[in-house]
Amino acid sequence: MKYNYPSLNAEMPGREDVKKLTPNPASRELLQRMEDKNIETWLDRYEAQQPQCGFGLRGLCCRNCQWGPCRIGPKSPKGICGKDLNLMVMGNIVRALAAGLAAHGRHAHEVYMTIIAAAEGKLDFPLLGEERVWELAEKFSIQIEDKDLAQTAKEVAQFLLEDLGRMTADPMYMLEAYAPPERKQLWQELGVLPRSGSYEMMETLHMTTLGGCSDWTALAAQELRMALAYCYSTLYGSSMATEILFGIPQPKITEVNYGILKEDHVNILMHGHSPVMAEKVLEKIYSAEIQQQAKDYGAKGIVVGGMCCTGDELLCRHGVPSVTNIMGQELAIGTGAVDAVVVDMQCVIPGLKTAADCFGTEVITTCDSNRIPGAHHIPFDPERPDTLEQDAERIVQLALAAFKNRDRSHIHIPQHRSRAMGGWSCEAVVDAFGGLEKLAQHLKDGTIKGIATVVGCNNPKVPYEHNHVTIVKKLIENGILVTTTGCCSHALLNAGLCAPEAAEQASAGLKDLCRQLGIPPVLAVGGCVDNARSLRLFIDLAQQAGKHVKDMPFMFIGPEPGNEKTVGQGVTFLAHGVSNLVGFPAPIPVPLPTAKEGAQSNDEMDRGSNDVADFFAGDGLYEKVGARVYTEPYPKLAAQTVRMHIKRKRLGLGWRG
Repeated sequence: MKYNYPSLNAEMPGREDVKKLTPNPASRELLQRMEDKNIETWLDRYEAQQPQCGFGLRGLCCRNCQWGPCRIGPKSPKGICGKDLNLMVMGNIVRALAAGLAAHGRHAHEVYMTIIAAAEGKLDFPLLGEERVWELAEKFSIQIEDKDLAQTAKEVAQFLLEDLGRMTADPMYMLEAYAPPERKQLWQELGVLPRSGSYEMMETLHMTTLGGCSDWTALAAQELRMALAYCYSTLYGSSMATEILFGIPQPKITEVNYGILKEDHVNILMHGHSPVMAEKVLEKIYSAEIQQQAKDYGAKGIVVGGMCCTGDELLCRHGVPSVTNIMGQELAIGTGAVDAVVVDMQCVIPGLKTAADCFGTEVITTCDSNRIPGAHHIPFDPERPDTLEQDAERIVQLALAAFKNRDRSHIHIPQHRSRAMGGWSCEAVVDAFGGLEKLAQHLKDGTIKGIATVVGCNNPKVPYEHNHVTIVKKLIENGILVTTTGCCSHALLNAGLCAPEAAEQASAGLKDLCRQLGIPPVLAVGGCVDNARSLRLFIDLAQQAGKHVKDMPFMFIGPEPGNEKTVGQGVTFLAHGVSNLVGFPAPIPVPLPTAKEGAQSNDEMDRGSNDVADFFAGDGLYEKVGARVYTEPYPKLAAQTVRMHIKRKRLGLGWRG
């Protein structure tokens, strides 16, 4: 049974659609297992919510004050305060972006403070990304004479903190260092240069509170301003700061999917977004003492698996096998083999603990921002790091004890594994192709038709992971190289598309090139914040080709937008001139064709429009930044839309193919 939403020109899948179309056989198996055991998952809760609110789906409701909630419709075209459709929809969008910026900003703060603590000797973390320290010191014009690595790293982190929290109208260090000159000039002309992540969050909430800004175009400008703060105070900053701490990733082969779990091993899953505590827990797990203790408890060893972006981080740096993403976390518990899930921040759903209680899985929270009733709470705070070593040890001990007490009768591990190659930093991508010049030449001669970064969350409004996998298969079939991050990357990793063997599914030119280089046509570049790596690659390639980013055959694709953080990801790329393809309709009212007044037949239709939709998809945003938003919920049509966009860019450049 499908759930039809004519007002969105789209439909949502029912239970049987999800089980039929989910591409990962292990996920299908576990969905059925949880259903048979009558254990609640997101799929049950999703069906219980049907039909979903049509006003909310289109962004036509407002809860920003206690006068409401208000909703916009033919009978009530304005909210109680006088807010119209444009103001309501744009206000909801920028508030979502502010929440996403806050989430990534919290992540950034933890990593920056960890660098400072490590540099001061308060944390036992060697700074493995020395080259990134010196690069940023040079970019920020930091005087390094007579300073060692630790001193310089601390000063770099303090500059990053200033970008996160500055309250004065001074330039952002990271933006000045890495943004293309053409874009900086444009943003200056548009008046959208940001102060910092914190200031723009504050200003956005201020503008959208009751009686704040009544001009939706001013909110649209604030959206661009906040996206730039999002990009340069959190994405670039977090990604590079993590590289300072743990090194710049290099490609490595591993195995992924639920089948990496082992019945006769202690199984520990690392889940969330910040890898700091996860790195220390991993260090403890790999110690000889803990390995021996696991054997003393009857285990043959310890398996560590990754979920969500912390999983991406551990895959990139250590080859730790990833298992699944946000909508798979309950399914992983459903194997009955997971002894502990160690979670830090973001994308840890409340339903995880419900499932864990059914199987005796320990849930251990490590971030004060993310508390779960009934879980063990062992928080990490880089400003109070004295107990980190003991805390990491305690976490591992909880997992070992859970293994000892595990009920073996409930174990069911789907035997599905996929080879995968992870660890694609920006530098690693460039090196794999023999340098920027050669990669740019492959683009120009049509061996690679274009590059798309396919990212983002999962969303129950579409069959689980189906859109991610379907779109990417179609893209590589047509010669488009793909980079991927976050939850999307787990879908593509498990589908085998991130293994060198996936080259066989690519177009002739891309297949031959990938075979020659021994690389996959889909490059997993890390977690959500590592979208900065794809953006850096786009900027550097455009510079190498002597073009602007907006003219290059690039695209940003979010097939299943879910978390508020995805708004900032998309608008970040838009601000740099990279058009977006969004899967299931975002919270923007969909223009629906209607019969023209006085029309003699149904063939005479008015296309329907509204100002906000026209701004994003029409000429409004395009005239400002050279990019627009395409929306297509059906994956094969979405892939065709991307192909046509790439083709138009190539024609505009006069490039072959």
